[in-house]
Order: sequence, then structure tokens, then C-alpha cells
Amino acid sequence: MSLIWVTARPPYVTNRVAPYWAELLGREDPGGVGARAIRDALHELADRGLVQLRSTGTRLEIILCNESQPETAAGDPNLYVPPYGLEQYIPVPRSFWTRGLAGELSGAGIAMYLCSLALTRSDDPEFFIAGAHFEERYGISRSSRKRGLAELTERGVLTVRVEETIDFKTFRKVRRNIYRLAKRYRQPEAWTPPAIEAGAEKTKNALDPAARLSAITSPSSGREREETARLLASSMSSKRRSQK
Repeated sequence: MSLIWVTARPPYVTNRVAPYWAELLGREDPGGVGARAIRDALHELADRGLVQLRSTGTRLEIILCNESQPETAAGDPNLYVPPYGLEQYIPVPRSFWTRGLAGELSGAGIAMYLCSLALTRSDDPEFFIAGAHFEERYGISRSSRKRGLAELTERGVLTVRVEETIDFKTFRKVRRNIYRLAKRYRQPEAWTPPAIEAGAEKTKNALDPAARLSAITSPSSGREREETARLLASSMSSKRRSQK
């Protein structure tokens, strides 16, 4: 997700060093243990076909691949293509990185945050979870779901209230948790590329955020995103030095 956020404009390639990514994710010792963890993660992504790694002298070039279909029918790497107009996607707000969620949430917390985005819109931030349907749709176990929701609630990403309704099959009262995404963590408003604005209403409708966990970030300007990432990494480094 962090790779897609930082390299969200063509050619979808970066040669940023491991300590940069460690700083961005808030890892301790970004020049040592944190950097090694990043390198291990990059090789894991490469093994899964999600990125290509290419040595360019003293730096490693990271080339994004299509996360939905890493390989072509012939078995060759399928390079990254933004899903605009092609498939449904979820815009992830930059607060996921600037507020520290990317580095602090557990795997269950990140998974449930993405599910929360998939189940809401910027103008409709509330959702509830129907257990059997949720597990079938997202493949997340009940224990991971509970752990992730609890983590998000503790961090103020979600608030929860209990709602009583009538089950019209049994006419019994049932209680369910209604979750609400905090404003700063909601999906950005849907973005429409210029070609879509010029026409093709049918394609425009296909761009509405929906419940597919493809971690595509909000397409603000590449320069603005790069600057935000740079400032974030710099502020984390300054904060860490002041604590020593």
C-alpha cells in the first residue's frame, strides 16, 4: 500500500532506499533493523509477483506489478496499471500514513480498516457486520475481525454504538454494533479523471468506491504526495532524535 501511495503516477517505479520506507512506516532503527525488515518485505513481495526488483548500481529499483493479476497469461510480470475505469477500487486516505496507522496497526487492524473503508463512503460512514456474510465475502476469521475492530476503536479510528432492531422472522429484539469511521479516516470523495468528466457516464459509475480490497490510494497530485511522504519521514526522524 505504501509503495502504491508514493509511486501513484507513471512509470510506477521507485528507487527509494530501505531506510526511507522504514521511516515512513515508523519502524524503530530505520537505518538498521527497520531497513532490514523493509528489505525482507520487498523480497517477499517480489516472490509473490507483486513487485519486480532490479539492481541499478548502488540502489534497488522497485517496479510495481498489478496486485490483482501479477502475471500475464504467458507467465510474464503484469506491470501496474491504475484501475480507473477498469475495475472498482478503494481510495485510502493519506491519514492512514500521516496519523501512524500504517506502522502501528497489526495485520488484523489493517485488514479491518480496509474492510471499514469498503463498507462505507465519505458521506455514509456507518456500517454493521453480518458475521456469516462478512466471512464469506472477505475471508477474515471471527477472532481476527474482533481483534481488528477492537484495535481500531481503541485508536479512535472507529466509534461504536449498540442498536436494537426487530428480527422480522422471529419477532425478537436483536442487538448489533454500529461502527462509525472518524472523519479524518474516511474515504476521500470519489475522483473522476478528465477523460471521464468529458463523457462516458457508464464508466464514471464504475469508478464509485466499492467493497473490493484493492489498496489503491487517493489520486491527489504526485508532487503533493511525494512532499507529504518526505515531510512525514523527516518529522518521524526528528521526533525519534528528540526522544533519545
